[in-house]
Amino acid sequence: MKKRMKWMAMAGAAVLALSLTACGSGLSLNLGNEKERMEGYVQGYLDLTYLGKLNEDYQTEMELTEEEAQERYEEGIQVEVEFFESGVGLIDYPTEEITQRLTELYKEIYSHSDYTVGAATKLDSGNYAVEVTVRPIDIMTKVSSEDFQAIFDQILTQRGITTQEQLEALSEEEYQEIDGEYAHQVVELLEAQLPGIGHGEAETFTVQIEDDGDIWTPSQDDFNSIDLAIIDYSNFGY
Repeated sequence: MKKRMKWMAMAGAAVLALSLTACGSGLSLNLGNEKERMEGYVQGYLDLTYLGKLNEDYQTEMELTEEEAQERYEEGIQVEVEFFESGVGLIDYPTEEITQRLTELYKEIYSHSDYTVGAATKLDSGNYAVEVTVRPIDIMTKVSSEDFQAIFDQILTQRGITTQEQLEALSEEEYQEIDGEYAHQVVELLEAQLPGIGHGEAETFTVQIEDDGDIWTPSQDDFNSIDLAIIDYSNFGY
């Protein structure tokens, strides 16, 4: 049991190297040397990762079934949900209901993903570079760690808990009840922001696809950089 004031965890939270793109790590492509296929791969990868959309050309290129593609999309969403629970919302005991609500919330958030895949350019090294422009989703800039802290403090105050010592004296069952109410209100606050969802200023990234001889391999680090920009978490230190 991790009984403590939420703000203490906020201050000490480590940056988590989690991203939606983790679900596709290590993929290699038999793309040949056609730059249109490079562009199609990047477009298809992003569409599946954030929109759950399976492009026909990408499906053929990657030899994916619809079931496999859906599984990759769902796994990616779950990575982001777990990141929110442990690294942003600091929900200590996420229930199945809360996790499901966050899953649906993130699917809705990612449906607003705004990215544009540009033309592929062949580099002197023989590798390809594909430019991607991203406008970050701004929903997490509409709330802050202070808002989440205020929710937690209010729940404690309503129960007459105003010191760390009182919090530490709670039973695990009592703390789980408080954490459950906190999680419910945090998710409710985020759901209320959906109608006003928008985007920040555009950022440009480059995805390199390396020629490894018989195959072409995209840079996972480059996709991770895009992933970090898709949602603006700057209010939470990410």
